[in-house]
This record gives sequence, C-alpha cells and structure tokens, in this order.
Amino acid sequence: MKQAAAIKRASQQARNAMRELDLQSVEQLKLLYERSAEDVRREIYAAADAGDRVPEHRLRQLLQQIEAAIDRLGAERDSMLREAIGRAAELGVRPYTAQGVIAVGGSEAVLEGAAAQRVSEAAVDFVVRFTQADGLNLSERVWRLNEGAKEALRRAVASAVIRGSSAARAAQELALQGRAVPATMQQLDRAGAAGHVAKLADLLTSRDGGEVWKAERVFRTELNRAHGEAFMAGAEKTPGFSGFRFLLSPAHPEVDICDLLARQNLHGLGAGVYPTRELTPWPAHPNTLSFLEIVFVDEITPADRAGKETELEALQRLGSAIREGVLGQKKASYFDRGLLTKGAIRATLREVDRRVQR
Repeated sequence: MKQAAAIKRASQQARNAMRELDLQSVEQLKLLYERSAEDVRREIYAAADAGDRVPEHRLRQLLQQIEAAIDRLGAERDSMLREAIGRAAELGVRPYTAQGVIAVGGSEAVLEGAAAQRVSEAAVDFVVRFTQADGLNLSERVWRLNEGAKEALRRAVASAVIRGSSAARAAQELALQGRAVPATMQQLDRAGAAGHVAKLADLLTSRDGGEVWKAERVFRTELNRAHGEAFMAGAEKTPGFSGFRFLLSPAHPEVDICDLLARQNLHGLGAGVYPTRELTPWPAHPNTLSFLEIVFVDEITPADRAGKETELEALQRLGSAIREGVLGQKKASYFDRGLLTKGAIRATLREVDRRVQR
C-alpha cells in the first residue's frame, strides 16, 4: 500500500514535470522559428536592389537561400525533438524508480536503474518507429514540416516578387505614355518591395495555423506518446497493477472524445479505467493534453464492477450536451435517432454518413 501511494505521488510529480517540459519545448520552438524567420528576412533584404525592391533575376538565388535557412531550422528542431522525447520517456518511467519514489517520501522501487533505462529506451524507439493513421512515421512527419515550410515560403515569396516586378514594368510603361497608374497596379507594384516580401517570413511564426503551430503539434503529440508508453510499460511491471485511468488535463479546452474516454466504464474497473495497454485508447488524438494514471487492484470497488457498460450506454449516460461535444452535432443527431453504432464513434463523419445512407 505504501509503495502504491508513493507511485501515485511520483506519477503526479512526473505529470507536472511533463507539463513544464511541454511549456519549455513550445517556448524553445517559438524562439527557433523566430530566429529562422529573421534569417529569411535578412536574405530578402540582402537580395533587394538600390530601389529597395527584390528583382526577378535574384529570385532563384533568394529561394535557394530561404530553403537553406529552413534546412538549418529543421536540423536544430529535430535535435530538440529527439532530446525532448528522451526526457519525456525518462519522466514516464521515473515513478517506478528509486529516484522517483524517494523524492516523494517512498522507499521501494519497482524498477532498478538498468531496467528503467531499458523501458525508457524502448519507449523512445516505439515513438521513432510508430506509424500513424496517415501512414507516416516520425522522420517522415518532421520531413513534411520542412517541406511544408519551404513550399509555403517559396510560393508566397515568388508570387510577391513576380507580381511586383510585372506591376512595376506595367506602371513604368503607363507613366512613359503619360497615363495614370491605377491604384490596384500601385498595390501590386508595392508587393515586390523588400519590406513587403520580408513580411512573408511571418508564415513561419504565425500562431494561426503557421509553421511553428504545426511543429508544436508534432512535439506535443510525440512527447506525450513517449511519456505514456514508458509510464504504461512500468505500470504493467508493478505489483497490484489493475489498469490505467484516462485523465483529462486541467487545461482540457473543450468537450471532445477525451471526455468519453475518461468517463466510460467498459471493463468494470471504474470510470475511464482500461486493463491493458492494448485496450487503452491513448493518446486519443494528436496534440493531446491528457495523461494516464496507474490503478491498483484495491482501488476497484463493487460499484465499479457493477457499473460496467458499453460505449453507447456511456454516451447515453453522459447527456446531450457532452454527447454533442464528443461526437459533433451531426453524429450526435444520428445517435439520438438510434443510427450510430459502436464502430462509428471514432469514425469520420464522411464514413458515418456513408454507413447511415446505405
């Protein structure tokens, strides 16, 4: 019992440390992408001519320099990611080590140092090799981050420079003919100005779907995956282990599938408790903020066992407002009409529409 209580306390410490790691990683990413954006701006200003415009004949070289800046960004970001994943895995296994339990007043560890190291390394290896639903593993995912950033900047910068140069030539011809230059042409002319082109580097740092936001999603998803895999592997080696409880983060922003996973009692072990790694629906989605908690045998009550339910029964019990947040409005309407099956809960709306219409 004392060991179980110490593991619980150490697990809470590890979750707190994970939240801090998440915040630090996001802050480091922001600084990295801001530095890269500044590198891109310097290259743009360096490519400008005496009229403070980026001429078309310098565009090819400029785009190559921008791609080189993104490659440097990617190398540094990927190094940060590898280090953070390793740290997350260490935090995942820490509650089962002497270091973890002694820090919270315990004395008996589940795993010795070498065994804990193997668990941590296995979790990192799992994250590196894991293929998500879209068929991409981690290396392919970060490669896509680089290529996406390059494509976004290539397209935006080339378009601005070409439009600006074309408008500048057309405006000059009109001026030579003594004709007025339309306001719309003046705006296009300004598109090629170095200051305007440099502003496009904000594509890297925008919080509204920008490249750094995409990188944050990858970081948060993979760090939590590494932490969770290590935590679950350690839990399954712990005497008295009975399952994993799905915990909503205090920062959980709005109702979604996580609310169902944290409340349903599918195995008679209590709300949100799952007996094995294979049966634990975690992580629920990319960019998750949720965690897992070890559950011991003596925590399971007769009421938990008697309250075993199906997913559809759990949805019914949750009520209409939460149900709509979990499923979305249209899928919730299918549920209310008795048209939603168990397999449709996690399916896309398009798939559910097809099933309903058949």
